[in-house]
Amino acid sequence: MLSAIHESIDLIAQHHQVEVDLAQLPQEDAVYDMICAADTIGVFQIESRAQMATLPRLRPRTFYDLVVEVALIRPGPIQGGSVHPYIRRRNGTEPVTYLHPLLEPALSKTLGVPLFQEQLRQIAIDVAGFTPAEADELRQAMGSKRSAERMERLRRRLYAGMAERGIEGETAEQIYAFANYGFPESHSVSFAYLVYASCWLKHHYPAAFCAGLLRSQPMGFYSPHTLVQDARRHGVEVLGPDMDRSEWRTGLERCDGSLDEIAVRLGFNQVRHVGDDLARSLERAKPYGSIDDVARRGADGAVGVTRRVLESLATAGAFRCFEADG
Repeated sequence: MLSAIHESIDLIAQHHQVEVDLAQLPQEDAVYDMICAADTIGVFQIESRAQMATLPRLRPRTFYDLVVEVALIRPGPIQGGSVHPYIRRRNGTEPVTYLHPLLEPALSKTLGVPLFQEQLRQIAIDVAGFTPAEADELRQAMGSKRSAERMERLRRRLYAGMAERGIEGETAEQIYAFANYGFPESHSVSFAYLVYASCWLKHHYPAAFCAGLLRSQPMGFYSPHTLVQDARRHGVEVLGPDMDRSEWRTGLERCDGSLDEIAVRLGFNQVRHVGDDLARSLERAKPYGSIDDVARRGADGAVGVTRRVLESLATAGAFRCFEADG
């Protein structure tokens, strides 16, 4: 996604003469409206079916809502039963409650639902008397390279500390269970920024965003065909490969003689059987005078066009530019 955003920003500067600064993107209701409508094909993180099903219910309206969304729809919180309680509390249909009053300082910002590893660190301090160093050791132990021996030692320490404060039984078990699925809040904040940036680009510059995604394949949940269809639904004109006008990869061009309308022009590498190296060769060998010209250079080995490639270019419509010549 970083590559796609980079490509999109470069295309915007080239074709719209606008310099987009990711550090200065305004928080806009229109962008959040798009997110709430789950109009998120191609954007970062929130394009999966599970995320798209959640967005209209969670209805993110602020940046921190996106931070929560990123952390919420993951295997751990889903298996831990955090998703539905959080959404109900977010929508005011369930009261915000805490397993124990000592949990409120750590969990108030997520409505009493534990989501982040950093929250477990604070919980260990508040409910078990951990020192900050011990709490950070617990947070680190929750990582992917967790040590069973270290986790067991910290588990005993956590339970002993909770027992001193009268937290035992099922309540203690539920607090410890959180250690199995907390997501780093720092990661979620970073991801959420890319979520918003990609949504902002999709909303304001859908053609450049589509071209940026196509330049960065393979990535994400959706095929290039689906990304193109989504762009067309948003009013973007997507033009097929053309031996005269295409570059080796997808780009933008003015369309219909208008200074305002920008179209996506598919590159040679979007054609079946045409890889990046051959696509670059096709671009370098331009201009072409006819289909025979393309085929002849292929036979001579100058471009490397085989009969299968010629058939693919023809099927993609890349030879339409020669029709005027008969």
